[in-house]
Amino acid sequence: MAFGISFDMEKALNKDIIFIKKYILSSWERCLSSGLLPEDMPRVKKITAQKLDRLVKQNQKLINAALIYINRIKGIIPYRKSIIMLCNEECAIFYKLGCIPELDELGMDVGYIVSEENIGTNSLGTCVAAKVPIAVLGNQHFLDVFKEWAGFAVPIHDSNYEILGALGLYTPSEYASYNILEMLILSVKGIEEQMQLINKNMELETLNQKLLEFNSDIINTASMIAHEIRNSLSTISAYVQLLQLESILDRSRADIILTEVTHVNKLLSDFKTLTKPIQFNFIRCSLNLLLKNIVDIMTPKAQMSMVDIKLKMPDNHIYVRIDKDSIQEAFVNLIENAIQAMEKGGTLTIRLSRDQALGKAIIEFEDTGVGIREENMDQIFKLFFTTKKNGSGLGLFLCKNTIRNHNGDIRVKSKINEGTTFYVELPSID
Repeated sequence: MAFGISFDMEKALNKDIIFIKKYILSSWERCLSSGLLPEDMPRVKKITAQKLDRLVKQNQKLINAALIYINRIKGIIPYRKSIIMLCNEECAIFYKLGCIPELDELGMDVGYIVSEENIGTNSLGTCVAAKVPIAVLGNQHFLDVFKEWAGFAVPIHDSNYEILGALGLYTPSEYASYNILEMLILSVKGIEEQMQLINKNMELETLNQKLLEFNSDIINTASMIAHEIRNSLSTISAYVQLLQLESILDRSRADIILTEVTHVNKLLSDFKTLTKPIQFNFIRCSLNLLLKNIVDIMTPKAQMSMVDIKLKMPDNHIYVRIDKDSIQEAFVNLIENAIQAMEKGGTLTIRLSRDQALGKAIIEFEDTGVGIREENMDQIFKLFFTTKKNGSGLGLFLCKNTIRNHNGDIRVKSKINEGTTFYVELPSID
């Protein structure tokens, strides 16, 4: 049961006419107490245009949620002879569908307050006052001018069961049926569920925004700390070199200190990459040209390590939509890892192909290096995991993130002392 469907509503669903009449009689007593007489004309009371504008804006989410159901009701009732309305907890109408001039003149229009003290017993005003679904049929209206009409209304509640307002309908008495009240009750149930979902989504959006702000603060703080540490390392490095020049510190010990300082500096540089906001500039790019350019850049470094790079590509260009710089950085990282894995030299084979059926470009990086131990295969893409003496454990983690941010995937196969192959898949385009 939705949070707006109460025991009273269940009674209304069962067409308990005596139950509803009890509230009608109570309403008549309130009307008499307020000084109204059946022969009186309504005390028409209208809110200002500014207040109406604020009211509409405050209830826009409610209006949007209700429109789905209002349009369904419109297709069932004699629409041209009926009006459907929404009012707030003060009985001020802020939305109306349909037009009946006779009712407009009696104050049953947008911007008017339809409380019992203004227009007597009526569906919206009595519904809000009694806090239950109401049907006011013909002579049940307190004022004589409304006795040709039938009104139906159901209160709309928030998640705390506080009344937000009501959904109401007026139609000529000859079309009156308690089935209309049932239809409104079911509609309000749907509206309340929609409002609950909207509020939950808003809560999630607010929480997400707070998390983004919190992450931003952490990133900024981490970046600042890294900057300060690097400044201190620069000072340490300078003093070590000075002590070395003055022969106060022997060369071998100075070299050890400077090597460690360089290592920490590299760790900080890699860490700084994590703190940079991700901003991609996606363009249509030929992987053939990109890989050729990367191989040209990396060949001298490979030759120094006695590694031969072989690039195998189809004659036809394979296109992808990528951020060129970040993908190039990921591919360079994979090539550098392969070179480091072949300490005594070897061959790195880079293959480019396209799976037409799956719409994917496939790039393979196959080396003849030492391979990856089986127990490490599930760890290599995790943050800060490394088997290298001077590794930071960020390279493959960032590489995988980059490829995932391109709706791609990266896999690895390896055998000890035989080599490793990384498979990168990216969505291809024509």
